[in-house]
Amino acid sequence: LEGREYDNTNNNNTNNNNTNDDASPPSRLSTFQTDLQHFLNLTTPFQTYFDSIPHVNKNRMHYPEYMDICQSRYEGLRDVLVRQGETTSEWILQEFLKSEDVVVSGEEFFRESLSRWGVDPCV
Repeated sequence: LEGREYDNTNNNNTNNNNTNDDASPPSRLSTFQTDLQHFLNLTTPFQTYFDSIPHVNKNRMHYPEYMDICQSRYEGLRDVLVRQGETTSEWILQEFLKSEDVVVSGEEFFRESLSRWGVDPCV
């Protein structure tokens, strides 16, 4: 976004007057909401909007197309997917995130998640 700077130095939802050291850190959702609000220069918080979105995939449904990727017959496919995940995560971490045009909310969580893209979930 040209001409718009994003300041991520104060992106938490804690009240500056709060002296309670036992307060839990903000959730990833609340951090994202606040970061997005600041990034878009909005004065109205997103909390009520995100709370009204219905949750999807609440129930595990099995369809005829369902496959268990951990079955041995899918080992070759899984190897390709894991290698591609590792390559993609390395590019995102080493190249894409360096762009001044890229803003990530919850960067530590994002980086941790990407680091698992090259790990076989079935091992």
